[in-house]
Amino acid sequence: MSSTSLPHRRPLRALCLLTVVTAAVLSGCTNDGKPAHDGPTSAPPTSAPPRGVVTRAEADMILDTYQDVNNRANATRDAKLLATVEAGQLYARSKADYEQFATLSAKDKKQAGEPFTFTQRSFLIPATGNWFAAEASTTGKNHTVMVFEKSADTGDTWKKVISLFPQRALPAPTTKDGLAEPADANSPVGLLAPANVTDAVEDLFATGGTKDGSKLSHTNDSAKNILTTYKERGDTLGSQATVNFFPVTPLHQKVYTLRTDTGVLVIAPLAHKQESLVKNSGLQITPGKTESVYNRTPRALVADQFQGETVVHLPLQGKPEILDYRYAMVDSR
Repeated sequence: MSSTSLPHRRPLRALCLLTVVTAAVLSGCTNDGKPAHDGPTSAPPTSAPPRGVVTRAEADMILDTYQDVNNRANATRDAKLLATVEAGQLYARSKADYEQFATLSAKDKKQAGEPFTFTQRSFLIPATGNWFAAEASTTGKNHTVMVFEKSADTGDTWKKVISLFPQRALPAPTTKDGLAEPADANSPVGLLAPANVTDAVEDLFATGGTKDGSKLSHTNDSAKNILTTYKERGDTLGSQATVNFFPVTPLHQKVYTLRTDTGVLVIAPLAHKQESLVKNSGLQITPGKTESVYNRTPRALVADQFQGETVVHLPLQGKPEILDYRYAMVDSR
């Protein structure tokens, strides 16, 4: 599902003594020695430039297929059909959107079913590997960054696994022979290795950025939004309950990298659970309407599962910046 869903959807719920209702926001060639009368020698053959994991035309067709299937799936909220073109935590997010459709406002329901088209397309295609990235506008409105992958994890077919909507232009990835240049995920770029981006972003939720997250910039809007979520996590439930975030394993753990003139762009998975626990055995938490899709029973502990993605720029100098992040609640127990 192509959607500009909120970076972190925070559930509404209630804390009750049995069932007291209150709202919560939780959420060239060298001389070969031959005599001159032998005439010129032919130049050695030059190798053809690398083809890339797909051609531009093939990438366009993959995007066309995704667009068509996604629109058809959205029209009837057909998760099985959508699974033919999406995988990983993106599919989990889209499936959750279908499951939670009844909780949306009339305006959001109408918007969710509207067809979209990808315009102003561009592609970042590595020479080797099993993935490529694409950028486009959705019906001329929202700028999106996507990753498509073909691997055992996607059923050996091209599926979209990342969907992000950065609010400003990303640092331009460099190319060689027209192809994108990935970086080693385990090699540090400035303060952080790409493989550690997931842990760093999740630490902003878990500790407010005092551990791995301390290496990230805390001053841009994305980081500020996460830190606000952390600081306000328990405000509505108040002193009678604790609310905390704990990192969990993302459904699809692959990290994608693209070199830029100033560092490396990293597109990484995210996942955490949000636990709300009462302090008094006589209290229970009444789940909000989104949580109730999965479990409406009032209970002492509510554990919400979130899956998501992020794009972070790791500069050679200075602190890495979160350029966008997206989550959806995919379960609640």
